[in-house]
Amino acid sequence: MLPKELSLVLRKYKNKVFVYAWEYFTKRIHDELVYSVLEESPFFYVEIKFSVIDRELPSTDDRLTFWKAFFEFLSTQKRGCDLCGFLNENDGIGFLFVDSVVGTNENNPVWNRFCNKVETQTSFDMRKWKGIIYAEYPPEEFFAKQ
Repeated sequence: MLPKELSLVLRKYKNKVFVYAWEYFTKRIHDELVYSVLEESPFFYVEIKFSVIDRELPSTDDRLTFWKAFFEFLSTQKRGCDLCGFLNENDGIGFLFVDSVVGTNENNPVWNRFCNKVETQTSFDMRKWKGIIYAEYPPEEFFAKQ
């Protein structure tokens, strides 16, 4: 079940940000993985469980402020190739930034830009939250060596 604050914000951004259902989001990630291996174009994946957000932002007002900043950035980023979707059983949200830098973990430039923008609007630094999953796809060993 989606958090109440998220449901309220999603209504406002429904025409600006497309959030995939879990089944389609998983398929899109697989498609992007194949493309990124063929084109040697990595992407950076982030997964945030709603339980992490609830733990880090116990106030309803803080969570509402966070979601507004979160979707405001996604709606104005102008990178239509980046993807956002719900995790299995709607227990969180994931997104991937395509054409990103491999081997940077939470220091990925586009992830930091995203965090900086959210922090500017909210004063919440997601980089300090425990439990966020980061992954670079594909790993460097997938790329052909020349």
